[in-house]
Parts: sequence; structure tokens; C-alpha cells
Amino acid sequence: MDNMPQKLGLLKKQKVTAARNAIGPLLDELILQLDEEGSATHKAHFSRIRGHLYGASDDWELAVPIIELSSCLAMGFQFSQTADALINRILQKTAELVSELEGVPPAIH
Repeated sequence: MDNMPQKLGLLKKQKVTAARNAIGPLLDELILQLDEEGSATHKAHFSRIRGHLYGASDDWELAVPIIELSSCLAMGFQFSQTADALINRILQKTAELVSELEGVPPAIH
């Protein structure tokens, strides 16, 4: 019997879990920071992204929060210095994950 489909499914789940483990805690920290600052709109935006991240079960579903995170700066939100530092860290992790998912080693600057 060929177990290749099962192995591929496990590999996909491992990628999604790795992404969740890398980005999830940072998103949680950002959402708490935004809540402390009283930034309800920003908190709601990143909470929705977190929901997409935690709900992802494959590469395609994982693409949604990654795209949303990658485009968050284009939305024109203004952040505190602390929130901005967290967002930059999240974007760095997101870029690393995209490179890994594409099979390209991430560039280290």
C-alpha cells in the first residue's frame, strides 16, 4: 500500500502547525497590547486574522492570514511604538514562513 497521501497530509498539517506556533503567540501579544491601548478597531482586525490562522488546516487556508498580515501596513493604521515593534516582528516571521512554504531559504539580513 502507498502511504504517500497520508504522508503529504501530515506534512501539510505540520506546516500549518509550525506557522501557528511561529505567528500565533506574537499575534496574541499584539492583540493584548492593542486592547491595553484602547485600539478596538486594530484589535478587531488582528483578532480576525488570528481566527483565520488558528482555523487554517492546509496551505491554502494558511494563505489567507499570511496575505492579510502582509498587507496590514498598506491599510494606513497608526500604531504605538510597542505595537509597531510587534507588527514588524510578525511581518518578519510571516516573510520567513512564506519562504519556507515556497521552499526557498529565507534571506537573513
